[in-house]
Amino acid sequence: MGILEKGLEALYPSSIYCVSCGSIIDATRNYALCDACAEKLHWLGQKTCSRCGKILNEEDRHDLCWDCRQFAHDFDRSYTCVQYGLYERGILMDYKYRGKSYIGRKLGDILYDRISLEEEVFDLIVPVPMHRKKEAKRGYNQAKIMAAQLARRMKLPCAAGLLERVRETLPMKGLGAFERHMNLEGAFRISRQSHYELKEKRILLVDDIYTTGSTLDACSKVLRQAGAGRICGLTFACGANIPPKQ
Repeated sequence: MGILEKGLEALYPSSIYCVSCGSIIDATRNYALCDACAEKLHWLGQKTCSRCGKILNEEDRHDLCWDCRQFAHDFDRSYTCVQYGLYERGILMDYKYRGKSYIGRKLGDILYDRISLEEEVFDLIVPVPMHRKKEAKRGYNQAKIMAAQLARRMKLPCAAGLLERVRETLPMKGLGAFERHMNLEGAFRISRQSHYELKEKRILLVDDIYTTGSTLDACSKVLRQAGAGRICGLTFACGANIPPKQ
């Protein structure tokens, strides 16, 4: 945490209100969540997809979710922390659209605890970039704040300027897997200002939510073309394992 962030944290502590319901808490609560909200989140502790990390039913005979059985991915593995539901949505809406950027540090701590459970080793942490116009309007890139906190905890470089989004894309909500893929085709590239050597580097891509994997795929494709080695994704939330309606 930088000097400015430490000063703001001293003046306006980010751990006195629950990031989900807003009730008053004390600093002993993990991730600034009150006990009730921590219990309501859909934490991943069950059987999960061996590729993208989505929750699978214990009775499911497959090791892969429906999406991963239908579509190949450009990343090697992805991990997530919670399944996207009502309470997860509320936290992300506050974080992304209501100016509560401090929530990103709490989510970064959650990401750290999640990835620490895996036997993975990384060289770089890379946040999924936003288009410059959208980031300017919002005031921050939510993935970058999460990735920066995660990098501090893991003691790794946060390569926030490595990838750039070169064109604006349609909102992903309501798009199918193929439409999402086409929407992101050619949307990312390695920044011309980047000084990172990527040959055989092990990359951890950070984003807020995983749905079909199209965003991680688009970023991974570019990184792979630049020589990266193993590429994993890490998100706060993921969608449910639901086959599309016929």
